[in-house]
Amino acid sequence: MRTLLLACLLPVLSFRAVAQDGAFGSSPSTPGTQAPATPPTKDIPVAPEPGAPAAPASAPAQPANLPSASEIFKRSLQAIGGEDAVRRHTSMRMEGSLGAAAMGMKGTMIVQALAPNLFLTTIDMSGVGAMKQGFDGTVGWTTNPLMGTQLLEGRTLDELRRSADFYRELDPGKVWKSATVKGVADFGGQRCYQIEVEGDMGTGSLFYGVDDGLARGMRLEVDSPMGKVPTVTRMVEYKPFDGLMLATRTEIEAMGVVQTMTVDKVDFAPIDPKVFELPADVKALVASGKRSAPPAGKTTAGNGAAPRRNAPKTPPASGADPKSKP
Repeated sequence: MRTLLLACLLPVLSFRAVAQDGAFGSSPSTPGTQAPATPPTKDIPVAPEPGAPAAPASAPAQPANLPSASEIFKRSLQAIGGEDAVRRHTSMRMEGSLGAAAMGMKGTMIVQALAPNLFLTTIDMSGVGAMKQGFDGTVGWTTNPLMGTQLLEGRTLDELRRSADFYRELDPGKVWKSATVKGVADFGGQRCYQIEVEGDMGTGSLFYGVDDGLARGMRLEVDSPMGKVPTVTRMVEYKPFDGLMLATRTEIEAMGVVQTMTVDKVDFAPIDPKVFELPADVKALVASGKRSAPPAGKTTAGNGAAPRRNAPKTPPASGADPKSKP
């Protein structure tokens, strides 16, 4: 399980980055009087959906008129600072910590991004070592002490490419093929608009605060090397950084494990593009046409253990006959 979680950790971080910044925004809607549940408000639809069933007595009161998904996205963009505040920045370095208490895992993380689409995440887990994931505008890659270095492809590469888009939050259509407002629901102890979404990232629900417009989390079923994995992401706390409101405490629940990520520092100072250049082992994979390489000191044969060397021959004891047998 430990190895499985580490294998999923970096892709989950990328998905979380999209959730934090991507597809947010709109100005507060004035709540209406209590009314029976209304049919969903549709936006960016791919197919008609039936009306929502009548809300149970315990469900939050539903507004008479629900805003559209586009209105909620626009309101959330305003809640984090607005388009001008987003475009004013061209680079970002985020430092913090993460861990899974149930597994005794903890570590540090550094996320660096540079417009338009350069991205690098570094995670250093206690007892494991440094893990990295990067995108140089074309090549996506990941490396860790347990699985070695890999070039990303297919859906995993597509998700990383979307995460690396520095201004992705300005265009939710880049993330979701369809978005339908289902109604108002309780999520993380807050009253939120619930938006049913479908896209390459997965299918499920997004939740935005009715009162403050901020993205509060999501429930998604995402594709992974292990198949479809249900995940729950909660943005627990927000803080302002140079004109932008960013989630500083996020909980991600997947495969029965809750990971907590805390942001301690955000810096928008310029970043040297060389930071995002491919490491030597990644360049070697690209040149060779291979998709992966084992960790240093291991081979691809057997269980990945280092090659066994023959022990040096011990000379016979002084005075003994080399040809004699015991």
